[in-house]
Order: sequence, then structure tokens, then C-alpha cells
Amino acid sequence: MRRALILIAALLALPPVCASAQINGAHQTSPAPSPRGFGSPTEEMLHRAEIRREEEMHKEMVERADEVVHLGDQLLTSFKKNNSLTRDDVKRLEKLEKLARKIRGGAGGSDDEEGLSDPPGKMESAVTRLAKLTGDLKESVAKTSRLVVSGNVIRRSNELIELIRHMRTFKLP
Repeated sequence: MRRALILIAALLALPPVCASAQINGAHQTSPAPSPRGFGSPTEEMLHRAEIRREEEMHKEMVERADEVVHLGDQLLTSFKKNNSLTRDDVKRLEKLEKLARKIRGGAGGSDDEEGLSDPPGKMESAVTRLAKLTGDLKESVAKTSRLVVSGNVIRRSNELIELIRHMRTFKLP
């Protein structure tokens, strides 16, 4: 009888202990990934911060492209007015080259010494081509997502940089 009571008491005590072990075991497993697959909250915060940084970099690249077009238009207007480049125009060319380099770097390009195809023979045609290239570059940047490396943006930037280098070879008044 005594044995039967011990056996009954053990059987009655066993289910709560097993259930308790299952509940505690459930808390010790690794947390389930969030539905979007980011993982832990820390990883999700880091991922969101990276997205914000990339969006900000793309926004800066678009702003640089806007400034490139503005400088190209100023150079064209000034050249048509003076029929030559002034000292201020030379400074604009330097700034234009710096901006083109930053855009190229932001698009994933690097410095390659690719020569200019069909270099213009006169300053007038060079300035006209420069103004057209700045517009094309802006259009390419505007069409490009922050998620891609754009060969078109890199190509346009390289062409603009090489054209500016070529323009420096012309004799200034």
C-alpha cells in the first residue's frame, strides 16, 4: 500500500515537472527571425542605418549632378558672352572636375586614364560638348537607383573629366 501511494504521488507530480521543463526549454532557444529576415533587433537597426546612409549618399550624388549642370550652363553662357574662358571659368572647370570625380566614385567607378574619343578641336565646340555632357550626366544620375552601380554614370563622368583635361590644353587669353 505504501508503495502504491508513492507511485501515485510520483505520477501526479511528474506532469507539472515535465510541462515546466518544456516551457523553460522553449525560452532558451534562439529567438526566431523577424518576418522580414533581419534577425535580431540590433541587426535590423544596423540594416536600417545602412539603408539611410545609402539613401543620403544617393541624394548627395543627385545634388552634385544638379550643381554640375549649373556649372556647365554658366560656362556655356560665359563663353558665348566673352568668346573665351575667364579666370572664373577656369575655377568653374576645376570645381566641375572635382564634382565629376565624386559622382564617379559614388557610382562605383575608379580613376582610369581612358582617352577622350573624338576630342574637339576648338574651345567653342568643347564648351558646347561640356554643357551637353553635364546634362547627360545629370539625367543618368537621376535615372540610377542607389542599389546599382551604373556604368552609364561612370562612363559619362569619365568623359566629362577627360574633356575638362582636354580643355586645359587650349590656350587661354
